[in-house]
Amino acid sequence: MKSKILSIIIAVIGFTSASYAQKANTIFGGNVIVGAPLGDFRNNYKSVFGIEGFGGFGLGQKAFITGTIGFQSYAPDPSSYDGVYYGKITMIPLKAGVRFYPVNNFFLTGNAGIGLVRDETIEARESRFAYDVGAGLNFSIFNASVHYDAIKRVNAPGSSNAVLLKLGIAIR
Repeated sequence: MKSKILSIIIAVIGFTSASYAQKANTIFGGNVIVGAPLGDFRNNYKSVFGIEGFGGFGLGQKAFITGTIGFQSYAPDPSSYDGVYYGKITMIPLKAGVRFYPVNNFFLTGNAGIGLVRDETIEARESRFAYDVGAGLNFSIFNASVHYDAIKRVNAPGSSNAVLLKLGIAIR
């Protein structure tokens, strides 16, 4: 008897999930990232390059809950050598956030999570709080956006910041 009830519950959940999945409002895509460090971070680093993938589900027709994973590389500025070697910094950001379309092709977005940071000058990978806010436009399946991106500093107050241009696709 218990196995029949369990089978019925599983079947109902399965049918409900399948019918919801066909009506679900989803978004997914990826971007190529180029950018420039800001503030005192730009004194020793000259550029940011990376990629990211994202996916999410809709809350109505205009808002999406999203998750992103990517890879970013911060290149040191060789002309800034002042007796201290600043190595290339790489980061794997794992973030969750919101993408909102106030009008059809214009979106606002914000994400927060952790960045797995590795500096060439140290051996260990560190996890740090990372966040970004941005705005962009969709052109068919293509999208372009500008973001303010930040990584929390560990040994100093504040954060290391960059402005990023993201170009890619977003299918919704």
